Amino acid sequence: MQKICFLTLFLCLHAALLQAARGDLVSITPVETKTIAQLSAEATASTGLPATIFGFAYDIASYKVAYETLDYDGVSPTIATGLIVLPTNYPCAPPMCTYGHGLALKHWEAPSVSNNLYGFIGKGIAAVGFIALLPDYIHLGVDASPGFQAFMHAQTEAAATIDLIRAARTYCQNNSIDYNDQLFISGYSQGGHSSMATCKAIQENYADEFTITAAMPGGGTYDLSGIAADSLASPTRTTGEPHALCLISRAYFEIYQPQLLEMGITASFDDFFKHPYDSLLNLILDAGHPFADVSQLDNIPNRMLEDVYREEFMTNPNFWMRTFLAFNNLYNWAPQMPMLLFHTDADVENPFPNVLFTLDQFALNGATEVELQTVSGFGHSQAGLYHVLAMRQWFIELRQDCSTAIDTQKELYQAKPYPNPFTNICRIDLQKIATPIARWELLNLQGQVLQSAVIAPQQPEITILAPPAHHNNLLLIALYAPNGAVAYIPVLHVK
Repeated sequence: MQKICFLTLFLCLHAALLQAARGDLVSITPVETKTIAQLSAEATASTGLPATIFGFAYDIASYKVAYETLDYDGVSPTIATGLIVLPTNYPCAPPMCTYGHGLALKHWEAPSVSNNLYGFIGKGIAAVGFIALLPDYIHLGVDASPGFQAFMHAQTEAAATIDLIRAARTYCQNNSIDYNDQLFISGYSQGGHSSMATCKAIQENYADEFTITAAMPGGGTYDLSGIAADSLASPTRTTGEPHALCLISRAYFEIYQPQLLEMGITASFDDFFKHPYDSLLNLILDAGHPFADVSQLDNIPNRMLEDVYREEFMTNPNFWMRTFLAFNNLYNWAPQMPMLLFHTDADVENPFPNVLFTLDQFALNGATEVELQTVSGFGHSQAGLYHVLAMRQWFIELRQDCSTAIDTQKELYQAKPYPNPFTNICRIDLQKIATPIARWELLNLQGQVLQSAVIAPQQPEITILAPPAHHNNLLLIALYAPNGAVAYIPVLHVK
């Protein structure tokens, strides 16, 4: 009995020591510094869009960071990587904002590489006045610990995000870099799932350490075992991301190997998929291998599965893959922070009913501060840009600011176009905005000014007429204050 007690005590102490190491910095490497002008040039070169729509206001410095977090089992330590981007000339202590990235196949697609899409998003978040934190998640990123990517695994997505926040705070404290106590959580696609997982983990386990100011998960799947599973198993749904099912399967075969053995299931990942997909996938899903031609996969993922598993996945609610997906559901709690769910009703990859079901479940669970922002007619990837712009607008509204110029911009961002999306007419009520507006412009994403007007004194509202030939397009309303402050507010024009 004494030996058993001693062993139990030892294991508890060992686990406590491992937990204490979470968020410890392993290394931090400067990546680049950029001025507003350099960022603007990069934005135009990489997107073809005018830099003005991104609203960069501050120079930035980005850092690749390696830090300690937890592996699949929730106990063993592992090293994860991520990106930290600081606004270097922000006039006071900025808040922190996490951004969870979407599906990435290869190490060089992870945010820590910084010269890719997610790195650019991180720099854009910092350039409007936030300390941007972008985790790669575990086993993804050039310098991460070896292992299979934990795709759509809520526990490690949350742990990697939370521990990056800890690592960033340590770095800032050690280098006399100020930050305030506000914390914003966001992400899109897989990042919608990871940001939701992060909010849930903080509320349930770390409320004494972190207070979330607001969260905006976008385009995510929260009912994985039901609506998402039906979509993944569908014999008719076509997708541009057939590798999503493959990544989930690869991750779950690795993560839940003990549970598979307990169930008496000896099938391997290779057994799950038909030839030639089994051999193709070993190259496509290898994060370090250059082969990444997902066009060789079937755009109806169901057809890549071996017949016996395909039928089970479609018809058996207790099929082991659905059981593992259920471990990662995120609708069974009640968020107690301001949360804005973002989704497009034309999403094929993560179907819109998923977010509607989640919103209903949150309400049934007692959540009172969760709302849904729906966009219409946009595909999953297209809506990602709108999510970033809408996220920035909302977070700026809620941010604690510290100078007249910033307060002016913050006030402008509180302008609310209605309706949004709009069909014929969109309006902004100016009586609700204390800061005067000198003029406004309506722009498309090519920077073309579609409409503009000077604001007359005491003018009660702005009226915007539907521009011709811009149905189902994202547009921007630029509001200009007399002191030069400008805000770019996204609106959708739909048929």
